[in-house]
Amino acid sequence: MPVPPEEALNRLPSVSLIGKRRNRNLLIKSLSAALAAALCVALWAAPAFALEPGFQQYTDPGARFTFEYPATMKVEAPTPDDVRISHLKAGIRIRVFVENRQRKTPLRAEELLKAFKQKLSEEMTDVKFLDDGKLAGLAGSQAYVICSFKNKKGLQLVQLVQYYVAQERILQMIISDVPEGFKNLLKVIRTIHQSLRILKPELK
Repeated sequence: MPVPPEEALNRLPSVSLIGKRRNRNLLIKSLSAALAAALCVALWAAPAFALEPGFQQYTDPGARFTFEYPATMKVEAPTPDDVRISHLKAGIRIRVFVENRQRKTPLRAEELLKAFKQKLSEEMTDVKFLDDGKLAGLAGSQAYVICSFKNKKGLQLVQLVQYYVAQERILQMIISDVPEGFKNLLKVIRTIHQSLRILKPELK
């Protein structure tokens, strides 16, 4: 339990009897300021788990991961390792799935992204890579890319693809929409992406 500044002060040895009251007041102020500063740092560093207004939370059946999605979207009959969420009147789609790794040798998320970019460039047309990086606040081997491409049906899409790599499994989050929809819903897409939490690092 945190010790109140006054009680903490009483536990400090007295250095001098001269100006004791003045020193006591200074110490109380210093301790109070230090505690306030520590509290601010703790609150700033702590991840925000409160739901955004208009969003609800999805937690997979194995309680391995969770994320937020707009309450206007619908979860489509999820399986233990695959969930798809869509909107009846908009093109935005969310898919998160977990799959077993074929090999158990060390693998980094950056390697997966490199392979993904190469395969996308080979199989799709008009491919552009708009952004890539790591999701802030998500520990472990993880990385994401935002790309634009024309699929085999000739439809132009923009996708955010997030990888999280465990020793035996891989989690992939895909958020996609047509270019105009992705642009208009960018704030919503960022909220969905940044809300991803891995509850079981090994995805088991």
